[in-house]
Amino acid sequence: GFHPRIVVNRLEAKQSAETDRGIMSSTDKAAFLKVFDTLKDELIADFDTLPGLSDDLKQQLKEYYTFCLEKTVPGGKMTRGLTVVKGVEVLKQRPLTEEEFFDAAVLGWQVEWLQAFFLVADDIMDSSITRRGEPCWYKRPNVTQDNGINDALLLENLIYKSLRRHFKKHPSYVHLLELFIDTTFQTEVGQHIDTNGTPYADGKRAPLDLSRFTLDRYQGCVRYKTCYYSFYLSCALALAYCGVDPETSPDLYTKADAVCMRLGEYFQIQDDVLDAFAPPEVLGKIGTDIEDAKCSWLVCKALEMVTPEQRQVLVDNYGKWDEEGVKKVKALYKELDLEKVFNDYEDEQKEACDALIASIEPESFQELFKFLLGKIYKRQK
Repeated sequence: GFHPRIVVNRLEAKQSAETDRGIMSSTDKAAFLKVFDTLKDELIADFDTLPGLSDDLKQQLKEYYTFCLEKTVPGGKMTRGLTVVKGVEVLKQRPLTEEEFFDAAVLGWQVEWLQAFFLVADDIMDSSITRRGEPCWYKRPNVTQDNGINDALLLENLIYKSLRRHFKKHPSYVHLLELFIDTTFQTEVGQHIDTNGTPYADGKRAPLDLSRFTLDRYQGCVRYKTCYYSFYLSCALALAYCGVDPETSPDLYTKADAVCMRLGEYFQIQDDVLDAFAPPEVLGKIGTDIEDAKCSWLVCKALEMVTPEQRQVLVDNYGKWDEEGVKKVKALYKELDLEKVFNDYEDEQKEACDALIASIEPESFQELFKFLLGKIYKRQK
């Protein structure tokens, strides 16, 4: 019979044999996590070099930010970070040396740092409660919103400390910096669109305007708030690190962009469906899209399908922090069989992604996008 344990052991044996030979791989999460520890230690040690602060104050900063980094940066699926490592492997078409693995992992961790900055801020913006199975950072009793906002800004700044420390002499240094700066801008534009699906007026939410919830607006929102930082950035960093110049050979960047927009839209639609239907203990977070009156794929799709009576259920209950109202919205989603609509969409997107990936030249570059699609297809969290 099939014994998965034996297969896993074989894989582990292969990995440890590779590690012995100094070959590092994007499948090696432990090696990737070790690089986080190095980066964290470097950044925390920087507090010691600050002039004009007492040792007590430095100690306080070091303790607080050690805890902050450990709680906000690792702990996710690390797909964005590992994709950079995978991208460099695919572009080099060979196993990486220890130095190349370290460099690629440092870049990967900067994407995870960017994610941490966005998530700390996003959880405050959305009044979220849990993240990765723990309280959101700002919800911790020794943090609060006062620290949470500043900590998000500090997390963003640390990206540029690490990039300077590790890549200042790299020929692509400026390009790497600009990728982070541009991606941050795109994500912030997306966050604005996302937060103002229902606009504010007179210091509170304006009355619900369901006409704003269209798939067209949805696509624009997702492109900016998710696709660029969750997919394109990792691919573009691998290209830049490997010396692919966007001026002289823009085609690889253009192709990466096209595939990443597709993958990102599919990923965000999954995220919206999971927000409403996945058990929080599996998902690691409690969904608040209905309460936050988000322009979610589910509400956009529902509005295309509803009868006038069903539409009234949304008018009466969408965007309210009321448990019974949320239940009614979810019941409507079930009644409209949106999970089936999603499953059909998922199969359709998978085929569209496969076709788009197959059209990429050089063929070796396809492997990176197959890796990404494999990470997200039919995911449960």
